[in-house]
Amino acid sequence: MKVCFFSGDITRSGGTERVSTVIANELVKDSQFDICFLSLWEKEKELFFYLDKKILRYTLFDNEVSGKKILTYIKRIRHFIKSNNIDIIVDIDGILDMYTIPASKKSDCKVISWEQFNYYQNPYVNYRKYTRKLAAKKADAVVVLTDEDKGYYQKELNVKCKLVRIYNPIENKQEKINYDLESKVIISAGRLAEQKGFDILIDVAKIVFDKHRDWKWIICGEGEDREKLAEKIKKYDLESNVILEGNVANITDYYKKAAMFVLTSRYEGFGLVLTEAKNVGLPCISFRCPCGPAEIIEDGINGYLVDCFDVERMAEKVNELIENTEKRKEFSIKALVGTEKFALSRISSQWKELLIDVMKEKKCGKGIEA
Repeated sequence: MKVCFFSGDITRSGGTERVSTVIANELVKDSQFDICFLSLWEKEKELFFYLDKKILRYTLFDNEVSGKKILTYIKRIRHFIKSNNIDIIVDIDGILDMYTIPASKKSDCKVISWEQFNYYQNPYVNYRKYTRKLAAKKADAVVVLTDEDKGYYQKELNVKCKLVRIYNPIENKQEKINYDLESKVIISAGRLAEQKGFDILIDVAKIVFDKHRDWKWIICGEGEDREKLAEKIKKYDLESNVILEGNVANITDYYKKAAMFVLTSRYEGFGLVLTEAKNVGLPCISFRCPCGPAEIIEDGINGYLVDCFDVERMAEKVNELIENTEKRKEFSIKALVGTEKFALSRISSQWKELLIDVMKEKKCGKGIEA
């Protein structure tokens, strides 16, 4: 079975690229799956995340293409599917469905739409609303990341295809957790963009550092809001406390040196950083935003969930963990409670089952003309 994971640019350093490479690396271990990646283009020569050497990479264009060239995309994808005998194409961002669904219409190739955002959020482009409706009717399967989001799809759309929830995995569960009780570092991670709420984080930090000036808060990630966030950090005189670290290849090393992980996102598709942090034993505090945190954090057992977007309450919970070493230790010991459902072996099995089921079923015949 030849399966192609389709990306905007697989060389990027985002969570979508990370989790898709993890899943692909697992699938290719099984001889029944022949895995490749297709990107619209690749800006970088080297991948940010590891990809098994058996997995080939292709691009539709040599360089980034500006403007609306939807028909060109569709024609090139159609040719790629035919010339490479692709059985299933997995769109690792639902926005790509607008190309693959019409491109695969006159072939036996199946389309799986892997949605990375929750149903009610349409970051960067409003026509995500259209592609979600398109996928619900004309893809062969839609994969969402949480039960909460699956409920939204069932509520809002008349889903004609297979709709499944497959969590993002914890890549390699830590056998032994060495939590640093002496750490005075708070860590957060994500794209420096409006979605991730780092502007709210800085408001929280102002309150926290009024009491605990000897602590630091490191933010790993890069993005378009860096300058705006740096200005706010300077305005609050927090330059020695709140550090914009940029993209890091060794995020796990940062987690291991931290005392807690804090997520202040306005919304998520899942919250991969929370599972990464829990995997190394970090207590986690997060806004109860849609979707993901409430399915990852066991409130009061290995972290705290805070109502959106209560800055005072978030600061209170951060200060509580700073001041209560025993509570941090207790949360760390129980960090992996409830994470069995994210085990990589379980998640890869669910993907294998889905791919096999999709291949067995008759191709959806409701493609659109192009």
